[in-house]
Amino acid sequence: MIEIICNSDDSDKDGRKSKDKGSYIRRPKNIKQIGDVSSDKKIYIEDYAFTYINSIAYNNPGIEQTGVLLGEFQKDSEEKCVFVKGVIKAKLTALRDEIHFDEVIWNGIYSDIEKYFPNLTVVGWFAVFPGINAERMARLRKLHIDNFAGAMKTLYLVDTEEKEESFFLYENGGLKKQKGYVCFYERNYEMQEYMLEKRESKSSEENGQDKVMKSIRNVIKEKEEQKQQKKSSSFMYGISTFLVVVILVIGINLMNSYEKMKKFDKSINTLMIQMSGNNDGDLSKDTNTITVNKLSGDVYPIEDETVSGEVALEESSTVNITEKQTREEPTETSTYTETVTEVATEDTSVYIYTVKSGDTLMSICKRYYGTSSKYTEVASCNGISDGNYLYVGQQIKLP
Repeated sequence: MIEIICNSDDSDKDGRKSKDKGSYIRRPKNIKQIGDVSSDKKIYIEDYAFTYINSIAYNNPGIEQTGVLLGEFQKDSEEKCVFVKGVIKAKLTALRDEIHFDEVIWNGIYSDIEKYFPNLTVVGWFAVFPGINAERMARLRKLHIDNFAGAMKTLYLVDTEEKEESFFLYENGGLKKQKGYVCFYERNYEMQEYMLEKRESKSSEENGQDKVMKSIRNVIKEKEEQKQQKKSSSFMYGISTFLVVVILVIGINLMNSYEKMKKFDKSINTLMIQMSGNNDGDLSKDTNTITVNKLSGDVYPIEDETVSGEVALEESSTVNITEKQTREEPTETSTYTETVTEVATEDTSVYIYTVKSGDTLMSICKRYYGTSSKYTEVASCNGISDGNYLYVGQQIKLP
């Protein structure tokens, strides 16, 4: 027997695609050719189906056994192919242990087909004999004609005595032995499930000899583990994606909040500068408090048209002009003392301030009143249009 192991594609032996008016033979990729397969009628059998038939045949080599082959037919202008992908073992009745097909057996077969192989059709049958002779071949021919009529319906015959397996096709009124066939490999989950359900009593777990069944269990277990891994991977991917989105949202919000805080801080600083009068650019750095010496030798008496009478001088004392500036804690180097003269009038009294170097009208109001809001009133009272331009020794009325 010649075995050729190769990988096949959708091309025939000449490298041409098998097409005829839209027909197309879909050939499996992983195959093992057994014998001569140059005929225009080719038989393909899936490895699990092939293994199952041989396992039940050689586990009970002394009895006759049978069942049906399931799969599909394909053809084009040059070839006809039968693909065997599943096997259903027939349950022979106890009264007749020889191979036969009746209504009860067919009902059981169709029930299993509907349960395990709903998408496959009957493409032939198999038979197991402990030795083949002319009488048995004649019986096989009659069973084939009565139950499996059709040009491409195949018979897989196992001779357990000679340990020989062969495929037959019905040609010219008889069963003709084929020179070879092709075994192909694929993930045949339906056949694996059926083999687990219908395993023989001499399984691999019972006697340690059936390695095929153990391999099938491992494959199915691996398939279930892969499904669980895919589910776990999908779940973890979803969680990771969700966390990334949450982190991005939080980051964006933090960035927006940071920008808002910067703008708010900038606004507060600007407001504080404006309120402190630092934006006029002329305030003295060491000014916090103005002290009035009512009887100071540094004060020069000033005559004013609006002032009548003499200036009443009292004992020298230092007072704080504004109570608002008590909030600011002056340092030893930042105390600014100015000399102001109080002048009494008929209605009220005003103070006369003598301008020194670096003074502006706004800085004088800030020091005297504690706020620059009196700027306009003081400017109007003194007839000053530009408070930034004062001269040293100028007398400023502080109403």
